[in-house]
Amino acid sequence: MTIDEKVHPPLFWFQARCCLLIVLLGIIIYGNHLNNSFQFDSVAYVVNSQDLQNPGEILTFQYWKTAFFSRGLLQMSLAVNASLGETRPFGYHLFNLAFHIFNALLLFFITEKICRSLLQHSTIGSRECLWVLSLFTAVLFLCHPLQTESVIYIMSRSEVMAATFYLGGVFLFISWFESRGTPSASIKFGWGLPLLMAVFLLGFSVKQTLITLPAVLLLYSICRSDNESSLIRFLKRWRWWLGGMLFFAGILLFRKLLADETFLIGPSNPEEMVGRKNYLLTQPFVLIFYYLKLLLFPFNLNIDPDIPVVTKLLSLRFLVPVAGIGALFILTARTQGSRLYFFCIAWYFLLLSPSSSIVTLHDLAAEHRTYLAAYGFYLLFAITMFRWIETDRRMKQHNKKATVFFLLVVLTSFLGAVTVQRNLVWRSEVTLWEDARKKSPRIVRPLINLGRAHGQAGDTEKAIFYYEKSLKLAPWAFAPNYNLGDLYLARGHIEKALKLFHQAEKRDPGVPEVHAKLGEIYLDEKSFGLAEEHFKKAVELNPKYSSAFRNLGILNFYHLSRPGQGIAYFSRSLTLDPDQPQAEKIRELIVSSHGLSQDR
Repeated sequence: MTIDEKVHPPLFWFQARCCLLIVLLGIIIYGNHLNNSFQFDSVAYVVNSQDLQNPGEILTFQYWKTAFFSRGLLQMSLAVNASLGETRPFGYHLFNLAFHIFNALLLFFITEKICRSLLQHSTIGSRECLWVLSLFTAVLFLCHPLQTESVIYIMSRSEVMAATFYLGGVFLFISWFESRGTPSASIKFGWGLPLLMAVFLLGFSVKQTLITLPAVLLLYSICRSDNESSLIRFLKRWRWWLGGMLFFAGILLFRKLLADETFLIGPSNPEEMVGRKNYLLTQPFVLIFYYLKLLLFPFNLNIDPDIPVVTKLLSLRFLVPVAGIGALFILTARTQGSRLYFFCIAWYFLLLSPSSSIVTLHDLAAEHRTYLAAYGFYLLFAITMFRWIETDRRMKQHNKKATVFFLLVVLTSFLGAVTVQRNLVWRSEVTLWEDARKKSPRIVRPLINLGRAHGQAGDTEKAIFYYEKSLKLAPWAFAPNYNLGDLYLARGHIEKALKLFHQAEKRDPGVPEVHAKLGEIYLDEKSFGLAEEHFKKAVELNPKYSSAFRNLGILNFYHLSRPGQGIAYFSRSLTLDPDQPQAEKIRELIVSSHGLSQDR
């Protein structure tokens, strides 16, 4: 399959047209989501975020240094949006989409380099043909429906941004590797190594999945090297020592993981998870029978999938996918042009390894985790299709080229249409969680979030319905107890609200809002001792809780005959929130109290 240079424009213009096509496709396919509302955790981390109230404090080098290991650069990107568009979702969505399109462009150029290096003896013809293959792969990455969650869900920006730095590192490394043995190699290495390290550090501050970048670069080096290269000879010579060290390190790590459930999970509560062992046993099933299934058949996408937990080592749900993973590596090792096939499979598993192995997460599976890992599948699919067309001797050469472009148009149209439809599901909290509820009827979170979504939309009846339904599945859950208690309190059902708030307190006594609500109820019921106890607990947990300080002021000034303490609490409340409701009345009270004390 070749491209006649006398007929076709120069390579530069072909590349330019491909890049323009990628940009236009990205805009067309994802353009209908730019005005979608904030979803899921985006509400808490963007709309209700206290930190983003003052974005200028975040956009400093000092903040980045302090929050480097806590995704500081990601938070800074949200602060940029907050400073430009406050809480309007358009700018946040546009930011994600721009990075996604840029990643597709990066992959367009990276794919050509990888294929040119690892397909040296391929039947796939000219370099121009490799650019067509690269375009095919980049378009699959751009428009596959599985990418929707990463692009549309604002807090999945971590995946999209981290992928940009990841791919930047891969591009720099491959460019240097290609230049070895040339006069410019030392120059490229001189400026490329510091730049590569800078890219790694920036990406690591977005998401720690960049920890796999050195492994991917080593993988490429091994696949690219000849059997007689110094790298291959070194690995062969020291293979037993290296293997032994890795095995010993793995044993120590595994022992630590099983002994400490909190190891490598950050601030998360291990009691809310399935446990380290069960998580590890479940992940092979997720990798093979969930992620790969969605890559091949991108239907039934779900923000909250119902994944069965594997609890036994000898379970078929563990043994069968493990055998499948082994079979994939064996099959690729025996395939013609096996280095590229092996690279694709290893890329997929390496990039998913942090979230599908030792780092225990709340969700057993999430579509956004496959964002960059799926590139290995897209490239493998494109290579397989190209080779199938090329080896068909019954097809004439010009027909082969037409077949490639026909398949590209058909696949792009199909995948793009499914993605556009999936975008519509994300247009509001109600549509998103109603979709999840239908697909995962046994899971409580869609019901809780549906209750919250209807409550925010003003439909209290439906909100109560879904909260009550969620409590039947999980009577211990904090969110439905607290939120339903809040709704009952607003309706005047004090006894029901009190019972639910106490249930929420038992589940999580460290939430200041629960104690503030209990304090308000006891204040209205004239149980002043209990009211004071809960208000003090609320401000102890959150020293910036202005409304709780105001209520302590009311309690002490008017009901406990402690005007001095009451004024102190009122003053503290005003300091924290000068524009709170009834702020002027509080100021007048403080002034008049000072006047009385001076007269005395």
